[in-house]
Amino acid sequence: MGRILIIIAIAAFMFYVITRVRAFRLQDSLEKRILESRARLALGATMTALGVNLAFFSFYTAIQLIVGAVFLIFGLANAIYGFRAHKHYAAQLD
Repeated sequence: MGRILIIIAIAAFMFYVITRVRAFRLQDSLEKRILESRARLALGATMTALGVNLAFFSFYTAIQLIVGAVFLIFGLANAIYGFRAHKHYAAQLD
């Protein structure tokens, strides 16, 4: 299960980088905000996958549990914020 989470984290990070570069090239517009919200969602998925992997599927030390919990909390917060922002901006696009 740990390997699957690492693959998910790498794929989500690659999607994050690609989306951030695409958003950086655009002028300030609604499409740029949509891409930025997608990037935030991908960053949240990356951090969540790494946090779950550190907290639950590795050797248990106190530092790994704490770092995993922090990654999990910040990853979920980024994912939720990115989802809400994407939902908001996508509704304005129509």
